[in-house]
Amino acid sequence: MQFPRICLLLAALLPPAVLAQAPQPAVAVSPAEQEDLQFEDAIRDFGYVSGAARQCLPEASRAAHDRESLKAFSGLVRLFGSDRAFYYAAAFGAGTSVVPDPAKCPTYLADYKAAMKSRAINR
Repeated sequence: MQFPRICLLLAALLPPAVLAQAPQPAVAVSPAEQEDLQFEDAIRDFGYVSGAARQCLPEASRAAHDRESLKAFSGLVRLFGSDRAFYYAAAFGAGTSVVPDPAKCPTYLADYKAAMKSRAINR
């Protein structure tokens, strides 16, 4: 019956052992990698705004919005690859899964329209 005692002893010593470990140094990120990360965050933001804007539209306007968003997705696939397009699609789904605050709807719609006008991905 030594096994339960050993397990109990190890469990008691584990938290101090974890706290005694030295913190790991931060990983240096090159400027190019930092730029890629910022770009991917922008794609996620665009996807979320696209989905939230869809939720703000009346039901009759959603089909046109879906077509426009699909064109944006296709442009992302064509220009930047499927991984980055997946970021857009996942964020779009997250945006459509919440009921946005009606006070924020004009902002979501304006941000979406501005993003679609300023980007070449919807061509």
